[in-house]
Amino acid sequence: MEINENISKRIIALRFILVFFILLIHNNITELHFVDNLAMNEYQHIIILKIQQLIGIIVYTTILPTYFLLSGYLIYAKEIKFIIVVKKKCRSILLPYFIWTLLAILFFYIAQSFSFTKIYFTTPRTLIRQFGVLDWIDVFWGKLTPMAQGYPLVGQFWFLRDLFILDLLFLVIKKLIDLFPLGTFIFFFIIWLTDINIYIVSTSGLLFFSLGYYIVKYSLNEGKIDKINIIELAVVCLLTLCIELFFNKHVPQIHTINTFLGCIFLIRLSWFLVRKKYLYEFLKKLEKYSFFVFAIHLPYLLVLNKLYMRIIPISGLAGVLLQYFCIAIFGTTLFLTIGVIIRKKLPKIFALVTGNRL
Repeated sequence: MEINENISKRIIALRFILVFFILLIHNNITELHFVDNLAMNEYQHIIILKIQQLIGIIVYTTILPTYFLLSGYLIYAKEIKFIIVVKKKCRSILLPYFIWTLLAILFFYIAQSFSFTKIYFTTPRTLIRQFGVLDWIDVFWGKLTPMAQGYPLVGQFWFLRDLFILDLLFLVIKKLIDLFPLGTFIFFFIIWLTDINIYIVSTSGLLFFSLGYYIVKYSLNEGKIDKINIIELAVVCLLTLCIELFFNKHVPQIHTINTFLGCIFLIRLSWFLVRKKYLYEFLKKLEKYSFFVFAIHLPYLLVLNKLYMRIIPISGLAGVLLQYFCIAIFGTTLFLTIGVIIRKKLPKIFALVTGNRL
């Protein structure tokens, strides 16, 4: 099976949007300890926390599962030879993974060497000079020390780590599904639903990556989803998101519903984006830089937040929200601009750090 042009365009249209939402969740709206005398009452603080939680729900229940789903679909739709997949993923994932991690180590080391920058780049996790053997391993792996909490030094790269492992296991997953299609789905679904720690990869990644193969195996298409009224679907998604936000403890099943509803909504949204030619052409240009923005945004986004808080007074709910969205938009624009310059002036370097995504 080959990816048809329509599917390819949909994936292109979604990539940068998905990356922007990942940037939003890492733009920590609750990291306000850096601000002195922040005038905000209890109710305003609750609103801030709820906004952060809502964005977290959108990212973790919709964006990341959709990313895994698309990745699984792409690998099963195009290539089945193990050696070809390994070579390709070593170039597109493993190499940039190591490059960006080494750059982060160097950056932290230099920044922590000067008193005027140390305050912006020092946390217990990033004290480079105090790293032991396990810390150095966990810089790349992120699962050996309590301080890592399951994340490598470049925190967002946990997704690439899990994706690379799933890519290596793609034939095993395919064989299981071919032998026990229903049983494998039920098993993967249960361990995801119960949030069992299987250590190797996230259960969400395993389930939705495998769903990519189900789509290929049973030739499922997006036709029925495209018939859904996008406004009605958006309203339903918003309502269920609000239910999870405020009543998750009373209705825990809503998380599962939101995850699948979110994936359906993004598939439906992708068709809307492709049909708007001017919008698609714009997103197509941005898509070339989606990996670069994804790779670079941490920890520099946190630094931008701290600088903003030092320079511009923040007061009350309006000030915090302004800071949050200003940094998100400015950070995205800044990282995008850096990517454009590097791609134009140093195309070989850009290809190297993005896994040959030109």
